[in-house]
Amino acid sequence: MKRAAFALVTLAASTVALGQQTAPRTPAPPRTGATRQEQTAPRMSETDKLTLINDCTRQVLAAHPTVPEKDVKAYCEDKVKSYSFPR
Repeated sequence: MKRAAFALVTLAASTVALGQQTAPRTPAPPRTGATRQEQTAPRMSETDKLTLINDCTRQVLAAHPTVPEKDVKAYCEDKVKSYSFPR
């Protein structure tokens, strides 16, 4: 039981580390008269989502080889989904 809890904690920590590796964006200068549609962020393409899931899965499995791949993949899919569709 302790091993499973440790694996989940380390899995969460590695995901936080993955999220911090992205390059910071510089804010674009504000536009005047922008419509609501122009102000919404574009959705990720399916290719982008699959790339993020595969990268996440590869990195987490490299850091935690004892965690089952299906669990890691489900975890990564959930994380990508949370980034794709902000609440």
